Amino acid sequence: MNDRALAYGALTLTAAFFAGNTIVGRAVIDELPPMGLAFWRAFGAFLIVAPFGAAEVWRKRREVLAAWKILTALGVLGMTAFSILVFAGLHHTEAINATLIQGTLPLNIILAALVLRGQTISPRQGLGLVVGGAGFAAIVLRGEPGNLADFSFNPGDALIWGGVFCYAIYSILLPRRPAGLGLTAFITATFFAASVTTLPFHLWEIARGDAMPASWTALWAGGFIALFTGLLALYLWTAAVDRVGARTAGYFIYLTPAFGAVAAIVLLGEEAGWFHAAGIALIFAGIRLATSGAPRPEA
Repeated sequence: MNDRALAYGALTLTAAFFAGNTIVGRAVIDELPPMGLAFWRAFGAFLIVAPFGAAEVWRKRREVLAAWKILTALGVLGMTAFSILVFAGLHHTEAINATLIQGTLPLNIILAALVLRGQTISPRQGLGLVVGGAGFAAIVLRGEPGNLADFSFNPGDALIWGGVFCYAIYSILLPRRPAGLGLTAFITATFFAASVTTLPFHLWEIARGDAMPASWTALWAGGFIALFTGLLALYLWTAAVDRVGARTAGYFIYLTPAFGAVAAIVLLGEEAGWFHAAGIALIFAGIRLATSGAPRPEA
């Protein structure tokens, strides 16, 4: 099997792991608190990667300290804010909706670049944003345009979109990370920052009497999101990008909503509606329009 085929397999697994984050978060909403999940996703990943990256972080501590602002910002946006918003949002919406909304990440990256950098977009990209937005609307309106008259935005959908937008900003800022810091050391530093910034939310939740229980559910759920969605997905993604390039790799993120929708129906017993299929088709079409024929922002 050649390197390209291996890269495609790695990217497919990455998309499945991202979808798994949503499915697990939805499956345990009655047993595990969202802030606890967010904290242990970050801290659990840090505990796993620290033995491999802490030595380099210590050797390059001056460089790390000099870059503490960007490292903290990346940890907050890509891990703390994303995890908190997604896990909290899953208490108010279905896993199918969550995975489809996460599938708008490439469109959100374009939007974030437009807002933060003033980066212009082509007419084709603008059309892609409109088409993708129509798909998003189909999902949140449940396929009934008449619902717009008395529509109240589902707080879960709003929270999850906020998490996705934070990750889009993270993606735009990622090239600013310290160039001299290896990938493992970078992950170690940012997961440490995410652990520190997530801890106050976890403590607040504990003070409210909603502590993370000492249970098998907490162990397997926390372990899954820390290992698979926190570490392995990132390593597989990075290794695959080295082989096939970011543009080609980026298209595999489209598999995340598909994996998530199927898993939500099969594992969680959620019902699929025609508007889910229509929404995902429009989102895919919008992403395809927005990202084709132009350099793709890094995700």
